[in-house]
Amino acid sequence: MSFLSKLSKMFNPFGGVIDYKEVVLFSFRQPQKLDKWRIVTDQEVGGFTTAAFKFNPSDQFAEFSGILSKKLPTNNERIKSSGYAGVFGKVDISDYDLNTFNRISIRVKSDKRTYSIALLKGNEKQTMYKSIFATTPNQWETVEVPLNDFFKVHKGVVEMDLTKMNPNGIDSIGFVQTDKEEGQFNLKVEYIKLVQSQLTSNSLDSRMISSTGRVIRPPSS
Repeated sequence: MSFLSKLSKMFNPFGGVIDYKEVVLFSFRQPQKLDKWRIVTDQEVGGFTTAAFKFNPSDQFAEFSGILSKKLPTNNERIKSSGYAGVFGKVDISDYDLNTFNRISIRVKSDKRTYSIALLKGNEKQTMYKSIFATTPNQWETVEVPLNDFFKVHKGVVEMDLTKMNPNGIDSIGFVQTDKEEGQFNLKVEYIKLVQSQLTSNSLDSRMISSTGRVIRPPSS
C-alpha cells in the first residue's frame, strides 16, 4: 500500500468504533499556494458569476467563495440559464483500490447553501460526476460520500442512467456551487480524503445516514 495510506481507529460519538483506512488527497492545514487549482464559472460562456479559491493563513483552511449571478449573457442567445461556479484540483488515485477506498471524506464549514463534491475524468469531456451535500451553517462538519453516490452530468444536464459510477479515470476533484440562488457563497475546506468506513451495527444514529449511505458527522466536542 502507498505510503500515503494509513490505518487508524476513531471513536464514534454515537457509540461503537469505526475502522478507517484513509488517503489524504488534499490537506489545507498548512500554508500553501492554490494556483494549480482551476476555477470554472459561467463567465466562460458570457455569464457574470465570480469565484475564488484562497488559503486562509490565520485559521488554516481553503476558502471557495464568490457571487453567484443568474444574469444571462448579453452576447450569446444560445445560453438559456446561468449561475454556476466550480473549483478543481488534479489528483492521481490510480494506485489505490477504489473498492477499498470507497468513500470521499471532506471536512467543511459552509453557509446555508447546498454544494456538490464533483469529480472529473480526463477522457470524458464536458462531463462531471456530482454528489450534493448540505451541512449545518457555520459549523465544521465531516461529510462522507460513497463513490457510488455520484451522478453523471453531461453538458449541464443530469443523465438518468442509474448505473453506478466507474471510478477509474478520475483525475480531478473539487466543489461546485449551482443552487441557483443569487448572491454571495462561501465554503471553507480543511481536507479531502479517500476513506473506507466500516460502521458497526447500530454505531450511528439513523438520522445521520441518508438512504444512499452518506454520513454527516457533527463537530467534535
